[in-house]
Amino acid sequence: MRTEIEWPGGRKVAMLVTVALELWSPGRSPAYAPMAAAWPLPPGVEDTHSASWTEYGVTTGIWRLLDVLGDLPVTVGVNGLVAERYPDTVVAVHEAGHEVAGHSWAQDVVPALLDADAERGNIRRCTDILQQVTGVRPTGWMSPRATGSRRTGELLAEAGYRWTGDHSDHDLPQVLPTAHGPLVSLMHSEHSDVRDAAGGPYAYRDLLRALLDQLLAQPGPGVFHLTVHAHVGGRPLLAGMVGQILDHVRTSGDVWVATHAQAAEHVLVHLTEQGKTP
Repeated sequence: MRTEIEWPGGRKVAMLVTVALELWSPGRSPAYAPMAAAWPLPPGVEDTHSASWTEYGVTTGIWRLLDVLGDLPVTVGVNGLVAERYPDTVVAVHEAGHEVAGHSWAQDVVPALLDADAERGNIRRCTDILQQVTGVRPTGWMSPRATGSRRTGELLAEAGYRWTGDHSDHDLPQVLPTAHGPLVSLMHSEHSDVRDAAGGPYAYRDLLRALLDQLLAQPGPGVFHLTVHAHVGGRPLLAGMVGQILDHVRTSGDVWVATHAQAAEHVLVHLTEQGKTP
């Protein structure tokens, strides 16, 4: 459903920050890790270096990003495996006032690769441990690779979720009708530290600041998405660039910074008031 939206206080742009706090299953690691990409190992050989590289996010990167974010509310997509292995870290994220969203059990558990029963079980397993650790049931979900299955939206709504971050076919939030009620779709960022920082930290900073300026200059409301991975953008230089992007946001003056849950609820209330909720 196409939405016509106004942001609170008449703000021009809503800013949604996604921090990805991720781990891969034992024996698995991302193909984009620096050494994995530069020097691939033969199939079946465990890439211990790449596994260690990803662990940086939960041991170090998230703490630096929490300092950089300060009092800005953000959404942290958390794998269930992270909550199982590092519950104190997830509690710290929650207690800092940030939204904790479901992000599959692990980064290699991609919903599009699962059958219906396995996907339902994956959602339940991730949801349950996040609720157990934080005391709050998550209301939002982002699939690894932002790649849900054709049934993911229905399964999320069935499990009580209110928003999904798996879609990239729109600029403004959309409301998806499901058999279990409306589900707000919030576009996943097309720019992130994993892809765009390859041009260098300063180019990454300049790209995101230029994007915000463009959104503020264009007619109509906009959404500024900033996606940062704790194991990538949580490292010193990139985290510093994230801080400078956030400083630019703070001085722009016409930006509503919200968690994904806050944005989703605003959309649903706005549509209800207009009598347009599906």
